[in-house]
Amino acid sequence: MSWAWRILSWTAIVTQFVQNATAEKNSSDAGSTSAGSAGSAVNTSWHHNGVGSGVSSSWGGTVSTSWRFNDKCLPNGWNASDRKWLTTTADVLPIGVWNMLRESDEVDAATAIFMILVQDVLGYNAEVVLEDVGSSAPRDALYALSGCEWIWDNQSTEGTNALQDDWKCLDQVTHVHVVLGITLETQGLQRHFDFLQRERIGGLLEDLGSLGYQIRSGIYVKGSTAAKASLDRVFLDDYRTYNASQQFLPMSNLQQYFSEISEVTTESGTKLIPCDEWKFADTELDLFVLSTVDADLGLSMVNGQIVVQCSSFRGSRGSNYWWRFGPCKQNTSRCIPFITQRSNGLANKAFALMYTAFQLNWPIALGLADGYWIGSDFQELVSMYDVLYFYWEPAVTFYEENAVMVLPMGDGTSVEPRTVVSTDLQRLAPDVRLLLSNMRFSLEDIHEMMSYGSQPIGPEINPSEGDLENATATALVASPSQWISGDVFEGACHWIQSNPTRWIEWIPARASCLPGQGLYQASSSEWLNDIEAADASIECRACPPGRFSFQISDTAICRPCDVGQIQPSYSSEACQQCPPGSYAGSGESSCTKCPQGEYQDLSGASSCKKCAPGQTTLQGSRDIKDCVCEAGTVAAIANSTGNLRTTNGSIDAGIEATKCLNCSAGLLCENDVALQLKGFWAVWGESSDFLSVFQCRDALQCPGGAVGACATGREGRACGSCITGFAAQFDGTCAKCGGQSLWPIIVMLLVVVGALPLALAAGIFMTRARRAALSIFMVSIIFGQVVVCLQALDAIYQMDITWLDPAKAILQSLAIFSFDLDFSCVLPPQDFVLEYVVQLAAYPVVVLVTLLIWLSMRWSRTPVSFTAFVNVHGLLLVALLTAMTLAIVRPLQCRNNPNRLFTIASRPNIICWKSQEHQTLVVLAAAGLVAYPVTILAAITYLTRKYPIWLRSGGGIEVMEQYRFLFARFRPERYYYGLILCTHNLTVGIIPAALVSFPALQVGIMGIVICLKLIVQILLWPWRLDIANYNDLALSAGLLILLLLASPLLNIDRAETLTFVAILVSIVMIVLPVVAMFAALAVVMARLRPQSKYAAFLCHHKAGAGALCRFFKLVAKKYVKMNIFLDSDELDDLARIFDVVRADTKCLVVVLTAELLNRMWCALEIASAHKYQVPIIPLYCDDYAFPDHDSIDVIESVWTEEQRSTLISFGTSMDDIKAAYKHVRKLKSFALCRSWPLEEQEEKILQIIAESSCCSPGLLGQKLPSSAGSGGARISRILVCVLQVPEAVSTGLILQQMVQLYLRRSTYSLRSVEDVYAATKASCVLVLLTKGVLNDAFFARCLLACRQSAIEFVPVNDGSFQFPLPEFITEVENGMHEVFSNVSPNMGPLLAKTYQALLSILALPLTPHGSSGILERQVSQICQRFRSLEPRRKALNEMDPVDSHVFAEVSAEVVPRSNTSKKEECQGHSEAGSINSDDLWHT
Repeated sequence: MSWAWRILSWTAIVTQFVQNATAEKNSSDAGSTSAGSAGSAVNTSWHHNGVGSGVSSSWGGTVSTSWRFNDKCLPNGWNASDRKWLTTTADVLPIGVWNMLRESDEVDAATAIFMILVQDVLGYNAEVVLEDVGSSAPRDALYALSGCEWIWDNQSTEGTNALQDDWKCLDQVTHVHVVLGITLETQGLQRHFDFLQRERIGGLLEDLGSLGYQIRSGIYVKGSTAAKASLDRVFLDDYRTYNASQQFLPMSNLQQYFSEISEVTTESGTKLIPCDEWKFADTELDLFVLSTVDADLGLSMVNGQIVVQCSSFRGSRGSNYWWRFGPCKQNTSRCIPFITQRSNGLANKAFALMYTAFQLNWPIALGLADGYWIGSDFQELVSMYDVLYFYWEPAVTFYEENAVMVLPMGDGTSVEPRTVVSTDLQRLAPDVRLLLSNMRFSLEDIHEMMSYGSQPIGPEINPSEGDLENATATALVASPSQWISGDVFEGACHWIQSNPTRWIEWIPARASCLPGQGLYQASSSEWLNDIEAADASIECRACPPGRFSFQISDTAICRPCDVGQIQPSYSSEACQQCPPGSYAGSGESSCTKCPQGEYQDLSGASSCKKCAPGQTTLQGSRDIKDCVCEAGTVAAIANSTGNLRTTNGSIDAGIEATKCLNCSAGLLCENDVALQLKGFWAVWGESSDFLSVFQCRDALQCPGGAVGACATGREGRACGSCITGFAAQFDGTCAKCGGQSLWPIIVMLLVVVGALPLALAAGIFMTRARRAALSIFMVSIIFGQVVVCLQALDAIYQMDITWLDPAKAILQSLAIFSFDLDFSCVLPPQDFVLEYVVQLAAYPVVVLVTLLIWLSMRWSRTPVSFTAFVNVHGLLLVALLTAMTLAIVRPLQCRNNPNRLFTIASRPNIICWKSQEHQTLVVLAAAGLVAYPVTILAAITYLTRKYPIWLRSGGGIEVMEQYRFLFARFRPERYYYGLILCTHNLTVGIIPAALVSFPALQVGIMGIVICLKLIVQILLWPWRLDIANYNDLALSAGLLILLLLASPLLNIDRAETLTFVAILVSIVMIVLPVVAMFAALAVVMARLRPQSKYAAFLCHHKAGAGALCRFFKLVAKKYVKMNIFLDSDELDDLARIFDVVRADTKCLVVVLTAELLNRMWCALEIASAHKYQVPIIPLYCDDYAFPDHDSIDVIESVWTEEQRSTLISFGTSMDDIKAAYKHVRKLKSFALCRSWPLEEQEEKILQIIAESSCCSPGLLGQKLPSSAGSGGARISRILVCVLQVPEAVSTGLILQQMVQLYLRRSTYSLRSVEDVYAATKASCVLVLLTKGVLNDAFFARCLLACRQSAIEFVPVNDGSFQFPLPEFITEVENGMHEVFSNVSPNMGPLLAKTYQALLSILALPLTPHGSSGILERQVSQICQRFRSLEPRRKALNEMDPVDSHVFAEVSAEVVPRSNTSKKEECQGHSEAGSINSDDLWHT
């Protein structure tokens, strides 16, 4: 590349600050063509895309603060407010002019002249666009003209900021229309120009040619120097003149025309820069490395930098400032001084000049000075001395020197600044384009404009490096002056005013409109159709959208487009017709699409045609065939029978459908074609003249599509049946019957045939081995809970929920529980009545089969009891209640269809209520409901109500053995939970059918039912095993979670369902606060209302009647719900006992035994009740007689002085006690003998309870279960043997009641020896060890009878028993003990063995006088001792001969004991008698 071209590309513009004329700015980066300058910014009124900064360009300068763009230069120019805008379809814009100078306060002269002409003369708004694009490369101007957008991509690295830029061309509207002074000579710039031209047909850019002058740079000599030499016919403008090898002119003579280098050095002082401070640009370093110049040039490379070696010479001052070459090295007088400038710290083209001197053999001395502007060291040296220097033109710095070019650098190629515009300018402002194509300047014009102003200015920057593209930005260079720096527009205005003949020929004629324009009259703001109607305000403007340019004579007018035609853009010369499907009026800029319901099949239409009533189209429809029925309707025509049928889209053109029918739910109506949606099935005219739509049971059975289409193998209404010989599959289809099709029926048969015998066997096994029975019991409970849960899942599956796989497949497999099986391969197809009858008869068949099995096992070695048979079927009925209910109510589960007909949800091919088939099914369902769920629930309710009554007697408990399936799984106090569970299961089975029309309520009510069951289960904790409680809790919670997760899949698109649910939710929201308020009110009222806490207070002597009072409380709890105060359960503080009597007791029951009235605390209780008028009921026990008045009067003798003081401290005097005793003596009393039978004692206790008014008087007439005599003992499984004394008898009754309640096995307290032999089913005897029990003959005979009957002993110690010494056993064995007074001495050895066998067993503790909690825990431990409740008898022939003989004697001594004798023992005390004895209190 030539050096001249590089010099041209590495130069830049300098300018002066307005505020500071002498301040020097720092230079910008090497290689950049931008130059920053201070001063006034261009006053702009419109900005876009970051307008506000400029780029450097040619001979430019800053805009003066006294003159703005909007100021007028010409007196008759356009006012700023009247100027025109470029109008596009998207925006209004000024004419955008790219600023090549890149600075907001700089603009070149050509741009300034164009701005004045386009604003003042043509009347357009113009704007200098100042895009901050990161560089001033001319290629940026080309991309901006093309409408491209600058994209900044900031990427920061550590410590630095790297900017990467790019232009994105997305067919945007350009805001830059003109760029002046750009050159296209470089290959790189031309490549960008060609690329942009290919982006659009016709190109994006237009090159309007050169501005008329050239820019060049090279070696110059002042005109005065050249003129002086020319007098001697020495031509200094010829580079050959300087060649030292020329012989015709001695060099010494040539030097005379130039100054001596010593003169320049001496006089200039420090204006020259020493050689060791010279710095070279990188490009020159590259040239130096590549050059082959020898060392004669005095240059060397040190540390990557050129070092200049300036030779010293004798008599020369300042030799270090000059680089010399050729003869100049030996003789300084022959040196021609040559000066270049330093810019940005770099010697401008120093190496290029050295190389030129080497090539041309010039004897020069090259020096370096700072700056190149007016007032710089470089300018002053060149002006003061005759020297050669390097510079460029046009330039104003040395304009007055009339410089002559000696040698263009390189090949002398010039650069022509050009004008490039956007192709849009021809359309938007053709007159502006014509102005630009006419604009031409000569070099003299440029110099003339530069001559305005000559004052020196401060320095600017001169980039010494750049690339080829940047050359076009710096090619238009000029030396700065006052005019350039501050008065660019004033200078341009001065030139325009001084040279009107030059620019007037550039301006297009005012009324001569170009193509794309039309005559516009600004005074009336209207478009003209005739030039004769114009006035002085006439002008040419681009035709707006809706008009086109029409040529008349030598001008043009803008005519409006005809109807049916449009013109969307500006400056158009013709209109275009609207296509079919649209229309337009006169003068429209765009076509309007035909609205919905209309179409247009012709071009150039002024309106659209309407479709038939009820039909619609898409916008812009072009044909009558586009007219289709509106959304939700389908076209139909009448057939031969008069019924309507859809056209299925086959209506010919011009034929209108008879009617557009509404498309019902379940259909998809598009393009006059009715299609089934997935999950629906349609048939013609079943319920109307149109399609009748049914909802299928499963969406897989009805895949959608054409009307009447079903899944493979299915047929019938709603695809509800399989074709004959086919069976249903899980994917909704039907396949040919085969072995796999029979698997549900086979599984059900296996369950019936196999599971029931297994259940019977398990029942037998449970009765044989208790440990294994417990495990089987546990497994059976958990398995039953899982079965119930699976049935609940089946009920949930039948809700209107869109289940998805794999959950759907799992739930489908649960159909076996509700007998929802496909019998099409076994029974006649499509006969649901027969299928239903088979389902109803399934359980009777099961009963018959199991009955036959049971009968056959009665003749086997291990016969099964009828109780086990009943329990197995009871367990099945309870466990499968939900499944039975689901199966029975299936015909009643009628679902509404889109055609308003109801069909069975599981058999959608059966129409509800109207068909004979469904009426038959309803009758069968009613019978099934009565036979199964209603009967089962009624039976369970009856059994639950009878449970407490049966539990009170041994006979009732024996009956309860048959119903262990209902009660054995639950804790004794939660026996009623079986009824709750069955009610819950029945409700779960009914919900899907009862709420089939309200799917939202199905989920809601089901969730409420499960939640209530969960709450009840948590509160009651009913199951006998904890693991069963936790399992039930987890299963219920799982069902509840499943409902919550499935709720989004619920089909609730029916408005009535949503309304109904909203009403229910509102009711709940209202009811809940009301219920809460009433509950709070009830609590407050209950607190405020005075009431007694205890219904009765048992006043007793603990040693004499403690066990009796415990028995009293057990009986009360057994028959009535009442709270009774027993001090062992309630008392925490003795002082509080009297407060309970006074304030918290309804009545005081005084249990009169021998020591009661002698006890201080009992006396206080009786006195407190009498004092505060608490009703008192006396109960005379056994042989007790109440003292007479005389004995009462001396009662104080019973207590010590300290005790009497204690009585007085509680506020009770002796008189109070005497009065209370006398009062009790007169009261109505009750007598109770503890030797009476159990039922008589219970009856007496209930009479006392009724007398206290604590419960209904009906208890007086209530018939109690009997357990007397051998009948009670005969059915008993557990016997109780106690000492026949009152408290021991009461303790025995307590054990009998509590053990019987806990184990639910008949328990009997022995009253005679014959009871032992009558208890053939008894396996254990509960022996109460108490004080003196081994001395009792009745106790001994009972133990001997139990041993003879092989009944197992379970001893219990009440705490008063003391183990006998060995001597006691010896006496018994020898028959010498007192017990043999009523027993034959021959039984001594056997009795001793019996006693030893009894005492060898660890006796469990029992505290009959303890609290109820302690007693319950002790009884629970005792019950765990019963390993087997089956009777285990030893045959007499298996006993020892001696034992058999003795036992025979025992049996012979057994004499039936009459109950009458027991009653006679207490006969004298049935009436309250009196004892007249002064020593009564001391007896």
